[in-house]
Amino acid sequence: MTALAVKDVTVRFGAFTAVDGVTLMLGSRELLALIGPNGAGKTTLLNAASGLLPLARGEIFAGAANITREKAHRRAAFGIKRTFQHAKLADDLTVLENVLVGASTAHYPRSLLAEWLRFPAEMSSLKAQRERALAMLERLELADLRDMPAGEISFGRKKLVDLARALMTDPTVLLLDEPTAGLSEQEIDKLVELITRIRECTALLVVAHHMGFVKKVADRVVCLVAGREISSGTPEQVQSDPQVLAAYMGTAA
Repeated sequence: MTALAVKDVTVRFGAFTAVDGVTLMLGSRELLALIGPNGAGKTTLLNAASGLLPLARGEIFAGAANITREKAHRRAAFGIKRTFQHAKLADDLTVLENVLVGASTAHYPRSLLAEWLRFPAEMSSLKAQRERALAMLERLELADLRDMPAGEISFGRKKLVDLARALMTDPTVLLLDEPTAGLSEQEIDKLVELITRIRECTALLVVAHHMGFVKKVADRVVCLVAGREISSGTPEQVQSDPQVLAAYMGTAA
């Protein structure tokens, strides 16, 4: 079953074509990694899939639903959630509060009046969400930071908080932009363990440069260069492709 389909997608910025006729099919419980040199169009493609950029051409489907014309917040309602290369957190909120922001509206009180009056059922829901957020932080070994303002934690930890917040929405498709950037090798190992569990119920489209990480988690890899797909296959197949070695692997850090 296809969780996300990107069909013949083109994105332009004026006369510049950033993504040129890319087609991707992401199966449920599949992890597809996007690799390529800087400027290849990887993040632009994620932005287009999540509704942050308009398409010059093409269509995007969530399952059987055509979401090409849906705004970003509506795509979230179809189960699509993403993280960013530079985590977008509220620095003045605590780590725990940032994660709680990610709880889907279905888990929040049904109305502001209910929240203000603190109806028992609504209070129970809020308590359950807090417990779930704390468990998420524990899983990511961030529990000791729960009361710290997000603005005071490291770049790498912010990315993990961003991931925890995304997971609070129970996404069917998770778009991750450079999830390993700024993480230590130990944190990357923990991320691999977490993603192994996530993919039991979630499809993932991941932009990555860390090939060790890609080889551990990806079912398939697509390499983009200048907005076009030049290679696809297993991590081993793509990594050994002469076009990839010339266009990407020779320039990767």
